[in-house]
Amino acid sequence: MKAVDFEYDGQHLSDYGFIICDFDGSSGANTVDIGSKISFNKSPIFQGKKHVLLSSEYEDCVSAEFDICKNPEVYDDLEITSDEFRDLMRWLNRRKFYELCIFDQDEDYESVYLNASFNIEKIKIGEKTCGLRLSMETDSPFAHGAEQKYKHVFSNSSEEYVVSDLSDDVGYIYPVLRIKCNTSGDITVSNTTFECNTTIKNCESGETIIINGDTLSITTDSTTHNIFNDFNYEFFIIGNSINNRKNKIMVSAQCEIEISFSPIIKDLP
Repeated sequence: MKAVDFEYDGQHLSDYGFIICDFDGSSGANTVDIGSKISFNKSPIFQGKKHVLLSSEYEDCVSAEFDICKNPEVYDDLEITSDEFRDLMRWLNRRKFYELCIFDQDEDYESVYLNASFNIEKIKIGEKTCGLRLSMETDSPFAHGAEQKYKHVFSNSSEEYVVSDLSDDVGYIYPVLRIKCNTSGDITVSNTTFECNTTIKNCESGETIIINGDTLSITTDSTTHNIFNDFNYEFFIIGNSINNRKNKIMVSAQCEIEISFSPIIKDLP
């Protein structure tokens, strides 16, 4: 890991005067587990001469081990005190996952985000605690990039707006789709690239509708629109194929849309 700092639940490791380090002192080539391991479920045919792929799925979530220690540029005494250890345990050893952002020294890498928590072991030299080994657990087989937001005002139904999906995973994701209706009536938001048509009937002018891809839910700020009866439950998608990252978006009525999502990243610093 080339990173020296990270942000977890709104606080930085450097806020505590610590940095990421390596107590093993290993050198040379090594392998790094970056998650994204796929399990292929197959069934044999022709007496086992061929195996048919039935399904595939990501097998495990991202996990990793790395060390931290006091920053020698900040401290003369590098021993970790009991109070310092307890502060770090309180911050990192959590029973829920919180957002982790890892910063890389190499500017060619973008910051990556994970939902994580940590188990922690002490690294001792003699009787002194000089470092901590963090075992990271997450809720996803891959990391995500910074949230992308695309916003556009559609004035007519023939207008086309292009959204690029920079994910490392071929397929599609469900973004957060915010629709502000500028006219009353039915509205369909289409991703013509992937033949997805999200329709909501009986919309009101000035109404704002939010379709949350993370929770697969729909809400409205209207007090009179029975949106659950008027939604076709085809949740909007943004995707990419091996040869195409462009999503062509069209709408059937005047509106303003905002599409928010975090691209999948299959690399860690």
